[in-house]
Amino acid sequence: MRTEIETTGDVRRFAALVCLCVLAADALLRGLALLPGVVPTLMIAAPLAYAMGQRLRTHQRHAQALEQALHHDSLTGLRNRASLHASVPGDSLRPCVLILADIDHFKRFNDRHGHAAGDLALRHFATLLQANCRKSDLAARMGGEEFVILMPATTMANGHLAAQRLARRIRQSPVFLDTGPQTLTASFGVAALLPGDTLDAGLQRADRALYRAKAAGRDRACLHDPALDTAPTRPQSTAQIHHST
Repeated sequence: MRTEIETTGDVRRFAALVCLCVLAADALLRGLALLPGVVPTLMIAAPLAYAMGQRLRTHQRHAQALEQALHHDSLTGLRNRASLHASVPGDSLRPCVLILADIDHFKRFNDRHGHAAGDLALRHFATLLQANCRKSDLAARMGGEEFVILMPATTMANGHLAAQRLARRIRQSPVFLDTGPQTLTASFGVAALLPGDTLDAGLQRADRALYRAKAAGRDRACLHDPALDTAPTRPQSTAQIHHST
């Protein structure tokens, strides 16, 4: 029989029941004079302590699962958009680099191979991103086939090199389907997140650089350049637009 403890009244009744059971068992053992000294008390306390420990472990596992669900994308295991925003203060306190990544022609891939294969490709892509990040970096899925990497204490030049390395690694690491290996490519936009910036401001700059990488032929990384990336951010979200490119 499973007992749910949901309210303060349930807790009080449970505590009272435990106390009564302990008192009854202690009185029975002492009355029978079967065991001397503290042994009866230990015989009562040990199973109770074990049961409470098991209960606490279950609650901890549930709390960890809830934490994982709240802050991580269920498909890829990467951080989600909300977690990324929560990880960065309203105003950035130190220079960082943002790499915005988008899988090329993902809608075509889904249409050709099916959504199950598309999910496998997204997990494969996320694994490659995570495997090529430093411990200090934060990789997140923004939605659809769009991902972002936050690289603390990184220069634009090093961020660009990291994005180029990721583009090469993805190109060289096909996803294996039932129909055989399928090559993926991705486009990247790299922008600085400067002290005083909001995360959204940095993402807008990276999005413009990513748009230029798409327009230049895809499968490449572009650095944000104010002289080239002057067009306003597209009216739809990047995830919506890139899904069809």
